[in-house]
Amino acid sequence: MALAHCCDFQRLGLLQVVLILTLAASLCVTSAYPANFFCTLGDERMKLDINDYDLPDTASYIVGVKEKSSKAGVLEDLVGQFDWRPQYEYSTMSMFSGFLSPEQVTWLLSDERIAYVECDGFVKVAKKQLSQQEAADKELRR
Repeated sequence: MALAHCCDFQRLGLLQVVLILTLAASLCVTSAYPANFFCTLGDERMKLDINDYDLPDTASYIVGVKEKSSKAGVLEDLVGQFDWRPQYEYSTMSMFSGFLSPEQVTWLLSDERIAYVECDGFVKVAKKQLSQQEAADKELRR
């Protein structure tokens, strides 16, 4: 109802109405997971939607916990759920790392205590080729 009051749809073209409704719908979309998923693609660290990628059967990840006081509970839950223990547990930080399966990564991303799961190292995937303008813009940012 509020959208109808702010826009006079009778004066707008069909394409404009579709664009407005698409924008309004996109503002209502929320992430499927409370935590973020990051990987380094080429030379850029990027936030990715895990559902858009096929993860390897096992890979090394760094996991950031929102509160350091929650880290022990997360690790206990990983032992109980998957019989999994970290390769490294950073004692002064709210992080740990180790080899995880896609199921474990998804489980961690679904946990409210987790801030992020990040690929530990470079991930090689097909990248979109840059246009001449995009390449020039990227070079200027360096």
